[in-house]
Amino acid sequence: MKTFPKNIRQIGEPGAGRKILIEDYVYTYLRQLAEDDLTCMKTAILVGYPETEVLYIQGAFEVDMGQERKCWFGNEQWRDIFEVLQNWFEGMEVVGWYLSNPGFPLALTEEVKVIHGRHFSGDQYVFLQMDALENEEVFYGKSEFGLAPLNGYYIYYEKNEAMQAYMSGQKKGMGIEPEGILEDRAALRFRSVMQEKREHHAQKKAMTFLGTACVFLAMVILVIGVTLVNNYDRMSNMENEIYRISENLDHTEGDTELATAVEEENQEAIDNMDEKDAAEQDLAEESSSGQSDEPETLPEESPDTGTVEEPVQEVLSQTVQQPEQYTVKTGDTLSRISRQRYGTDTMVREICDANGLEDGDKIYAGQTIVLP
Repeated sequence: MKTFPKNIRQIGEPGAGRKILIEDYVYTYLRQLAEDDLTCMKTAILVGYPETEVLYIQGAFEVDMGQERKCWFGNEQWRDIFEVLQNWFEGMEVVGWYLSNPGFPLALTEEVKVIHGRHFSGDQYVFLQMDALENEEVFYGKSEFGLAPLNGYYIYYEKNEAMQAYMSGQKKGMGIEPEGILEDRAALRFRSVMQEKREHHAQKKAMTFLGTACVFLAMVILVIGVTLVNNYDRMSNMENEIYRISENLDHTEGDTELATAVEEENQEAIDNMDEKDAAEQDLAEESSSGQSDEPETLPEESPDTGTVEEPVQEVLSQTVQQPEQYTVKTGDTLSRISRQRYGTDTMVREICDANGLEDGDKIYAGQTIVLP
């Protein structure tokens, strides 16, 4: 009894009845036989090991039956069949037959039923019909209603030296690659569909990611816009404050210049007073030199010397006194102010210098100026 293989592949829905197992090299050989010449029918014998629950198809070989079906499986053909069986597949039995008829649908005709019933009448025999153009095949087996199609079968994989040797020995240009290595159209279609689904899923994920990124970017732009709008008022207020501070600094700088001018003017007055005292002292010395050489006793000065120094101090205090400030009224001009204050127009230039004015006509009501 043959050991049930571990590596198998199910084709169709075999059901719970007797299992049909065809070896991978055998299936490949039959496929190649059908595709080798699509202009004529091909027949072959299936050999293997029949068992009660399982039928193992371990080998197959072509038999030239000719085109006249009435002459199929004659004595001469059976003699050739047993010769090949003995030479290449020793120990195996005939378990069925194979037919490929390109261009015709897979149908169980009466003629085929007669051939099967006449030469393969036992329960262990099967019939395999294959259409290379449509890439279809059907197994038939005996039932209570006669020969009937089976719902499925199995392909199993194992080392098959007998089949490999037969395929190599035919030298008909057919390779010996097993069916598992050949292109499986169903598997290719399945892989293509799965690849398309994976690509579609990847594209869907990419679109979802892009959509999320766009929404996030839009939210960021919206937040930035709201922030800029909210900060606009703050920036305007800050600009106004900077402008106001700048004006205050300009006014402060102008006041500093004014104070500096007043201080210089006071210092000049003090220097004039010192020059006047020095001149008076020189005049007194010259007058005393014209008198007699006798010494004259001069009365000692009273400790109270304030009578000489008081006028000087009074003049200095008046000189360093802060200049007068005047608030310009509507209709005022520097000429008019000079006439009112000094009784003459000649002080206009001094008033401009004291206030840092380049044009004496550019004054306005409410402006405070310094009168030297």
